[in-house]
Order: sequence, then C-alpha cells, then structure tokens
Amino acid sequence: MIFGLMSFEDFIKWYIELGKLKIFWAKPVSDVELISEEEDLYIIRTRWFIRRRTKEAILAIIRNCNGVIEIIKRLSKYGNLTRILIIPEDSLIDLNTVNARSILYFWSTNANILRPNREVKLKVYYEWNENELSIFRNVQKQSWGFFIPPRTYDHIVVLGFLNDKPVAVAYLNIHNFNIDYGIHVIKSHWRKRIGTRLLAELLRLAKSMNSDTLSVVRVFRSLKGTSSDYRAREFYRANDPLVRMSVFRLI
Repeated sequence: MIFGLMSFEDFIKWYIELGKLKIFWAKPVSDVELISEEEDLYIIRTRWFIRRRTKEAILAIIRNCNGVIEIIKRLSKYGNLTRILIIPEDSLIDLNTVNARSILYFWSTNANILRPNREVKLKVYYEWNENELSIFRNVQKQSWGFFIPPRTYDHIVVLGFLNDKPVAVAYLNIHNFNIDYGIHVIKSHWRKRIGTRLLAELLRLAKSMNSDTLSVVRVFRSLKGTSSDYRAREFYRANDPLVRMSVFRLI
C-alpha cells in the first residue's frame, strides 16, 4: 500500500488529479507506470505534459526512514530524468543533493484534531460568482500574497467568517480529496484556531463523500524553508496528520 493508505490504482487516480496543481513533483499527467514494488519502496515512472511536450520523471516513494541514501544511489541510473524522492518527514537528507522541497500530509477523515474555533461561521460553495471570487481573492492575498482561483467542477470552496467578516478560505478537490493550495487565513487572524475550523469542515465534507483520507501539499519557497513555510507546516503538524512525508527533487 502506497503511504500505507492506497493501492497503486488509487494512487494513480489521486496523483493525476494532483497534477493539476502544476507543482515540481506533480504536473498534468500523460501516463503512470509502476517500475518496481518492494516491501517499503515503490519506483514509479510518470510522463508529464509540459508546454505541449512530454517529460519523463521517476518517483521513488519510501515508507521507511532507513535506506534513503541507498535509494538515492539506485536512482542515479535515471539521471537524465527528473527524479522525485518521497520519504517520511523525519528522514535525514543532505539538502545539497536536492533543489526543490515540499511536504505531503494525510489525515484519516476520522481524525481527532485540535479543538476548532466555533465562533467561526462557515459557508460552503459548490458554485460561485465574480463577487464571491473577489472575496476569495481578498482572503488569499492577505494570507500568502497572491490568488489562485478555484476550478469549477473540481473544487468545493469553504469560506470562514469571524464577526461576519470573511477571514479564511480553502478548496477541497472533490476527485482526490486534497486541500488544493492549502488552508488560508488572513494574517491578522492567525493563531485563533480558525484554520483548524476549516480543516474540521474539510474532513467532514470528505467523509460525507465516502473518502477515508484528506491530503494537503505545501511546496516550500526555498530549500531551507521560509518563516511562512514553517508556520504552515506547524499548523498542519499540530493537527496530527496520520502520514507525514517530505518530497524532494534530486539534483
């Protein structure tokens, strides 16, 4: 089971949908092929669509912290391809051997998370208009500085209000139950368990659609991580995800 959670077939469905994020380790997918399956290791070949061309990449998913150095050596034979290493977050790795970094967390939809702020009122959107998009934009820009709009037919949008003012937003991908682009809270309202309130609702929604898990990805803005990266990571960690993985692109 990949990540101890899903079959290879389920991983393909999850990963193809994740490719819509167009991040360094998941891009629009042409095909996915299992090359090798061992007790704690999956080696997967994927082809991405990039600027009307296909590009091959190798994903190595390791469930055990041991043997990371040996796996990196084994991946050297794919040196002409993009090589992605997905390992338990507590694994040690030399950052001089990589050039991009991300985290990937999964929760059970039955997870016991921190107590959310019940003063936060929620509104769930299955469709939205331009006025509502401007509200989503305002929240995101005050959280991480820019805006990525939700995708019609892919996303449910959860908007959080405190004292009748919109202060938080998140997109649930209804196809793979990933929190696309993360949970966003206006900076002046951080550390009030507002994000936890949205996380609780996202877990509830995913469970209501018969998903056993909910995932989130955060791509670090630099290899060592910025203060924003660490703040986001600590928020997700504090809510006790079932699986915590780090993702790296090897040099």
